[in-house]
Amino acid sequence: MRLHRIGARMFEEGRPFLSGRAHALMNSYIHDVTDLYGLPLRPGYMSTRRNSYAEMAEAVVPELGPFPVPVDMFALATAVPDADLIQSPTSLLAELLPGEPFPLGVTDQGVVASFTALKILRTYGASNCLLMVMDQQSLPYDVAGPTEIVPLRDCAAGLVFTDSGAMAEGFEVHHWTEVPPEQVAGLLAAELGGRTALVAGRGLAATLSNEFEDIRVAPPGLPCSGVWVALAAALPGWHGRRVAVADYDRTMRNLSICTLDT
Repeated sequence: MRLHRIGARMFEEGRPFLSGRAHALMNSYIHDVTDLYGLPLRPGYMSTRRNSYAEMAEAVVPELGPFPVPVDMFALATAVPDADLIQSPTSLLAELLPGEPFPLGVTDQGVVASFTALKILRTYGASNCLLMVMDQQSLPYDVAGPTEIVPLRDCAAGLVFTDSGAMAEGFEVHHWTEVPPEQVAGLLAAELGGRTALVAGRGLAATLSNEFEDIRVAPPGLPCSGVWVALAAALPGWHGRRVAVADYDRTMRNLSICTLDT
């Protein structure tokens, strides 16, 4: 896979929830979700403002263009449910992107959802494709677990791949499951070696090896998109480098590594 363009955007305060029947349907939905799992609903949630995944996708796609070729396939990766289900982000992306792309959605993978999505894109062998990774802070319930899995900002990151992309190539993904925290640093060092530049997710922050000569850590509050935001910022200064993007989910004990060459 060859990277043509990478971009990321942080979003400020979003729009209010829709009124009327749409409001009633969303209110019913969030009560169903929270009641089903015994979660307390955040007081006044439906009176807050939010950036839905669809709205973020609509804003980011033009910034990733113009697309040099029609898109064959895209994958949308998220770590938490959408704040507003009135509009499907996957359906909207299919309409916004050039061509007739095959859509994929990846969730329920924790902080490594984007790595799973990227691996699926590689498996299908689509040369002209898009990986869209999103985080959203507007949830009707509190997130329990390590701080690195809690979304604190709204963000969308996009990676556009084409046959002739000149920014980077490779993007090979490897997964490990059931990895104890004390084994993460050793496994990472053995797999990559110290000469690889590393973009590390917050889940790796406490176990980073000093053997790596160049390390960038994802910004806080972005469990799914943070590593790609950090990669987008680092790539202009990493010409001719071997790079690894990696993250570790301490809750699910999953380690994912994506290697690429700039």
